[in-house]
Formats: sequence, C-alpha cells, structure tokens
Amino acid sequence: MTGISFHIVVIFFALTGLVLLATGIILFVPSVRKKGRNTHTGEMPEQKKKLSILCLAGFIIAALYPLLPAFDYFGLWRLELALNKTWWEYDRTWLDIAEFFVPVVGIILSIAGLVTAGKKGRAGRKFGIAGIVLPNAYLAICVLIILGNIVALFVENGKKVRIQEQREVYNMGTVLTHENTEYDVSLYSIPDGYDLNSLNVSVSEAEFKAYAGSKLQTIDIENDKSAKGKFQNSNFLIVRSDCFDEWLTDNHLNNLGFSNGYSTLYYDYSWEFAGYGTNVLDVYKDPSDKYIVITNCGDHKIIAEFFEGIGKAVPTETTPEETKEPEFYENFEPVVFLRDNINEDMSLSGIVDVFEKMCEMPMASSSLEYTTGTIYYSANGHTDVEYNEPELYYVFRLDRWIKTQDGEYYRICVVVLYEVNSTNRNYAADIVYEYEVDGDFFDYIRNSDAYKYASTEQIYRIDIFMTDL
Repeated sequence: MTGISFHIVVIFFALTGLVLLATGIILFVPSVRKKGRNTHTGEMPEQKKKLSILCLAGFIIAALYPLLPAFDYFGLWRLELALNKTWWEYDRTWLDIAEFFVPVVGIILSIAGLVTAGKKGRAGRKFGIAGIVLPNAYLAICVLIILGNIVALFVENGKKVRIQEQREVYNMGTVLTHENTEYDVSLYSIPDGYDLNSLNVSVSEAEFKAYAGSKLQTIDIENDKSAKGKFQNSNFLIVRSDCFDEWLTDNHLNNLGFSNGYSTLYYDYSWEFAGYGTNVLDVYKDPSDKYIVITNCGDHKIIAEFFEGIGKAVPTETTPEETKEPEFYENFEPVVFLRDNINEDMSLSGIVDVFEKMCEMPMASSSLEYTTGTIYYSANGHTDVEYNEPELYYVFRLDRWIKTQDGEYYRICVVVLYEVNSTNRNYAADIVYEYEVDGDFFDYIRNSDAYKYASTEQIYRIDIFMTDL
C-alpha cells in the first residue's frame, strides 16, 4: 500500500473497522433465541461442543489481516529508520506476496474447518463463515474505494476541464520550435526577473482596442483587458500591462517563467478521462510597455513583423557562434565548486545544501528547476563521465539555468541517481520550476515527498555537469 494516498488508506481502515465491529457483535453477543431453541430441542449448546481449530484459525487470520497493510503503510519506514536497516527497501516482494496470500490462507482454513465441523459435529461454524466473509468484505471495500476514486477523479477532472475551457489561452497549443532566429526580437523580449508591476502605465479601453485592431488580422475574443486573434495564421493574445496580474488571476494562470532565454507562460490542460499535460507559450512586450503579447508562434520573422509591420522586419547579421572548448565547462567556477564539495559518500541533504550555496554565486540571470521520478537517463553534456545508453534510474535532479556575462545561456546540473526497485519503479517524472513555487525554492524541495523518500535511499551515483543551450 506504499504510495497510496493517505485519505484512501483512512477510508479503507475505517470501513474495515466497521466490518470487524459488526462481525464481533454477531459472533460474541449471545443469541437468546438460539439458547431457547437448544433448550426445547435438547440439542447440545454450542459452548459444550468441541471447538473447530481450523475455523478459529481461519477467522483469526482473516480478522488480523488489516494489521498487515497497516504495517506496510504506517510501520515499515519507521522500522527502517529505527533499526537503520534498508534491505527490504530494494525488494519488498515478500510483503506484496503476504498481502495477497494471507487472506487466501484464511479462506482455505475456514472452508476446511466448516467441512470438518459439519462431519464431526464441532462448534465454531460461525468463525468459519466469518473467516470466509471477512476477506471478501475487504475486497469489496477496495473495489468500492477504487470505483469511488474513479468517479471522484472524473468529476474533479471535469471541473478542471470546464475551468480551463474558460481560459483565453485555451486551444492556443504550444511553441514547438523557434525558426528564423536571425530576426532580432530582443527588443520585445521580457528579461528574466523583469517586474511588470514597475511599468506604471495606464491604457484606456479605446486605446487598447485601437492597438489590437491594428495588430491582429482577425479578432476572436475581445474585452476590456485583452484581445485574442490571429496574425499570419498564428495565435496572438494581447493583454493590457496595467491589468496583467488581474488577467492572470481571471484565467487561473501562474506568473511568467523563463526558458532558454525566452519569457514564457506555462498552462496545464486536461481532458475528461483524467489525462493532463502542459503547454508553453512565448511572451513579449510592446516597446511602449503598454501591452503584453502572448503567442504560440515560434517564428521570429512573424514576431518581428507583428510589432514592426509586414515587410519592415529585416534579419540581423549574425556571426558564427564560438564553440566552447570542453575545458570551459569543466573549469567553470560553479561546476568546480560543486565537484569540490560533493562526493559519492555525501547524504542527499548535504548535496542539496551545496547546490543551494552554489546558487548564491551571482550570474546575469538565473532560474532553478527540480526533477524527480523514475526515467531513462544517460549523462550528457560536457563531463568527464560518459554513459552512452540510457538506463532506468530513480532520479533526483537539480538544475540551475544561468546567463553569463557574454550573454550565453547554460545549465548546471546535479543528478542524484538511485537504483530502481519495486517501490520507486512506478514513480512518475515530475518537474517543478522556481517560478511555480511560493516562498523559498529550497524549502519547497526539502519539504517535498520526493526529498523525504530519496533521503532514506542509498545513492547509486552522482553526476555533475554543465551544458549549453
């Protein structure tokens, strides 16, 4: 039961407790009518018959079975910490087998007890019946909980879909690739850390509508805060900068993020059968600071023509990119700091502490990313370790995206790898960006379930490297 949501476990044990209570009342509260019937018929009372050991054993096993999943969910990790033993972390198949076969054993003993009790006239048939009924009751509870959660999941996901359909970014898709990058759109890009609240501009509704009408070739949605339409077959959404925060709240969206030097807006989407995903849109700013422009267009030529006019945009002359030598990546100060202060014997908390200190080194621009989950991974980038074929690992990864003084963007990575076991095999990959977190990013990491889990596991390998973008 490890990994199951806490509220599901509480419901399971609450219902199981009610079933056991009802069973106890039926078994142990004397039946007045049964006593009277025995007196009139001259039948030997149940209390004077020899008790069927098989019936009793089957009942006890069935009645005590909930202690096994309780130990699995509540007690196993506490015992590991108390005894400092980790051998069962990597292979808990024995516990899974026990949880499956113990109720089966209880049912078999109860059936055998009922058969022998009938032939030998022994007491305890109620115990035998209870030993058969209880495991089936547990199974029925599990089925009901699963069905209930499926229904709740569909209902909750339906609510999310309806909320998302009301967003103005709905169906805008995502930016796949950036094309015609020789066109300079830096004038319209929003730099990392830019405070939109510092613009201090005011836009009238008439002024806004005039701007939107002059930029969009077709308009699909228009209100006092925003206008959505198409320009050269790409979706563009224009928002007044003086009410951008309000617009984000109205559309249930987070603030802007930054990826590969571009200002971005991430938005999640769901569909009715509980699937979900994330799209990303590029975000620009009109030079007047009055308008924020959100688009799924990755073509810099179209972006430039949106702001400058069709035919006015001219590609800039570019010089060939300078190829960095491997020594540049190996000797970059933050990477050297990480390698000097992180070793294979260090605990996860120590690794996170060192990475946090590295993040205090000033850079022209910086953002953080936190990835966990079981994925196929191979070391990449400029590093003294080479792993060609991806292998399956449980990964705890910290990335710092930086911009150096020469204007280039890089990523510094610390990847903590764990061997895959029956516990973490199905842990899905999860990525958290710094801009998504309220409060201190490293406090969020240390309070996450993934950090708490990984802190108890034995580290297999640590990769430290730096890549360009």
